[in-house]
Amino acid sequence: MILFAVLVATFAVSYLVLRHGRHRDAGRWAMAVAMMFAGVSHFLDPASFIRMLPEFVPYRDAVILVTGVIEVLLGIGLLIPRRRRREVALALIAYLIAVFPANVYVAVAEVPVEELGGGNPWLRLPFQAAYIAWVLWAVPDALLPLRALPRRRRDPAQIGHETVAH
Repeated sequence: MILFAVLVATFAVSYLVLRHGRHRDAGRWAMAVAMMFAGVSHFLDPASFIRMLPEFVPYRDAVILVTGVIEVLLGIGLLIPRRRRREVALALIAYLIAVFPANVYVAVAEVPVEELGGGNPWLRLPFQAAYIAWVLWAVPDALLPLRALPRRRRDPAQIGHETVAH
């Protein structure tokens, strides 16, 4: 829950600094800071994060360090110029989906997470969806490729009767 508190607090500060009306930019900055905070936390207290992985995961300490680096880089990536922001946002969403099983493991195995903000581990699960929604809101261009898909409706009577241009 600490990550969500960092996200909301940073959003409030960013919103005030960026001057009202730039709420998506404030949201992007807030997610960037939250991701960098989460990534640095992997280096400061790796043991707490290692517990989040099942015993069968090989090289758990290395996995935690690599995911910390990934989180820091994704946070920095949200601050880069607009032309690459969409790709960074999609990578962050993919990452959040990829680490979701660790949160499920923590809840199911009842792994203590006091050092990581405590609270009910089952509450971590919906927050993952909230973080994804936050990224999509803060970087609206992330879904641009999907919005560009053709949206024409086909008349069922026309199916199979299309004319081919020669």
